[in-house]
Amino acid sequence: MNRVTAVSLAFIFAVITVLGLVFAAQSAQAETSQAVSNLVAAESEAGCSGDNLLANPSFEGEYTTYQLAEPGHPDCGGVTCERAQMAPEWHPFWRDNPRDEVWMNIMPEYKPSLPYETPPRVRSGEKAQHYFSFWTTHEGGMYQQVTAVPGGQYCFSLWGQAWSSRATLPGYVSDPNDHGFLNQRVGIDPTGGADWQSPNVVWSDMRMQYDEFGEFVISATAQADTITVFAWSQANIPVKHNDVYWDDAVLTLQQYAAVSPANITSMTDVDVPEIITSTVGISMTAGMTWTAVLDPSGTLTPTLSTSAGSQPADLLVTVDSSSLPTGTYQTTLTISFDPAVPGTPVQIPVTLYVVEEINRVYLPLIQR
Repeated sequence: MNRVTAVSLAFIFAVITVLGLVFAAQSAQAETSQAVSNLVAAESEAGCSGDNLLANPSFEGEYTTYQLAEPGHPDCGGVTCERAQMAPEWHPFWRDNPRDEVWMNIMPEYKPSLPYETPPRVRSGEKAQHYFSFWTTHEGGMYQQVTAVPGGQYCFSLWGQAWSSRATLPGYVSDPNDHGFLNQRVGIDPTGGADWQSPNVVWSDMRMQYDEFGEFVISATAQADTITVFAWSQANIPVKHNDVYWDDAVLTLQQYAAVSPANITSMTDVDVPEIITSTVGISMTAGMTWTAVLDPSGTLTPTLSTSAGSQPADLLVTVDSSSLPTGTYQTTLTISFDPAVPGTPVQIPVTLYVVEEINRVYLPLIQR
């Protein structure tokens, strides 16, 4: 959309009508409205550390016209969306209703931001993802889906800023007294869905981050083998400039612990005592420790190759059926982790069946 020719006369009248609503909107949001110098708030959380799991986290590369799945969307005129020039690996989303007024919930226009802009709208590299709504409001952003480990705790951070002003001020900065109440935040869907409106999405706090990059951070525990990260913004007043910029995304696996198998079951002949060893695989992220404890009230007393560790390990669990009469013997092996993660401690039932006779089936040797 050309910023000079896009405004029709009817549209200007609609904007003038909205001006009368600005004071009420500002009063309703007075608790979040401050001078621009105070809108730039530091995130209380630390950024994410570890290996970055995102593809194209710095929004570099050749931006291309986004292709929607059939049947496309009316805002794009079909499947080819010229309004969405996207960084590779990222997908746009936006709210398209209600549209009771011509300026409500209009699809933002997506394009790259370049380093020479004033003030700086690229945090690192050559580009940042930029999108804007012109004399309109919007709610939208972008997302990326990533392969995950169920039960792993993930951290997502992203640097963002906005330019929001009714007029074009010197220096192309936001107007502290007349802006669009443009908020930003980030989110994670731990189930891997692509619907930004899903109740599964875990969102960070939103804030107005004007004219200077600030970091947005959120953490969540994966519930599937895919998770989705979202960058979101909402412009509430249809001012001339409602522009959003995102750069330098990071997604890391912070903590993860897993134990397999889920249970240990053995069977032995009462007349043929055996020593049976099973292996319990313990995996976890660096910096964690684990401990293994047997239930002292159990009727089975296995031996463990070790009872604690600070590295992933194969724990050997050995049972000896010597002198055990016919019957069922049980205990529970509990694996705990420090720091604890969701889904832990893990309890593994250990069962030994001592029977009068085991009928063994042997396959005949087939010779050529």
